[in-house]
Amino acid sequence: MDPQARYWNSIADTYRQITQIDETDFHYGPLLAGERELQLLPPLKAGMTSLELGCGEGQNSRWLARQGLVCTAIDISEGQLDYARKDTAKEGLTIDYRCSSIEAFEAADESYDLITSSHAFEFVKDPFKELQRIAQWLKPNGYVMISTVHPVYNGEWVGADNEDGSETWGRLLVNYFQPIDDVREQPDGTQAPIVSRAYPISAWFNGLRAAGLSLVRLEEPRAVPSPAYQSDDWMEALDECQAIPTTLILLAKKVPPCV
Repeated sequence: MDPQARYWNSIADTYRQITQIDETDFHYGPLLAGERELQLLPPLKAGMTSLELGCGEGQNSRWLARQGLVCTAIDISEGQLDYARKDTAKEGLTIDYRCSSIEAFEAADESYDLITSSHAFEFVKDPFKELQRIAQWLKPNGYVMISTVHPVYNGEWVGADNEDGSETWGRLLVNYFQPIDDVREQPDGTQAPIVSRAYPISAWFNGLRAAGLSLVRLEEPRAVPSPAYQSDDWMEALDECQAIPTTLILLAKKVPPCV
């Protein structure tokens, strides 16, 4: 089994137990406000087609389906997709869930009005190569929204002593142009780690441009006390995460070439 699939399958039950995601809102990442506050998505209309890459338990696709969109959603983990399908059936919604990595998924050209991905692209080995393929799946004037780990966040926490005896914590990034990889070991201890990678913001901008996409919005939201996505571990880091951006959000549009 693919190491990433094995990792996410092995933690699917635990992830479900410890993570709280607001089903009434579209979420962008840990400790962040949702769409109600951020207002990042393009205007949505019933009948539009959407594709979610790395959907996990499908909360975002279900939110889009409630807005009347025709949704397809993929994830590498059958364990998480099992929860997604059950929750979708309970609501009486229809979503086309498929088990696939981003790299292996194939779609017809110009199939989707909207493609979204919330914190999945950091696990893609060559995200800018995938952007080239994904851009082909967008209809003219279609949008892609990617939220991913911010390069500043892939540093190391360091503490400094204050004069009053307290500590202040911050993030040390030795090299902004080569952020430290977040290497995650398999829960069973086998030697097949998976890697979360971050890239400079300029690399994302240039990658979108190279794929024929025009950047519409770029956001680095601050962590909030009542986020759309949280867990106890994340909430313990709230103060530190309010001082630095943890997530980079990019919204880009496929603009037809001028003739």
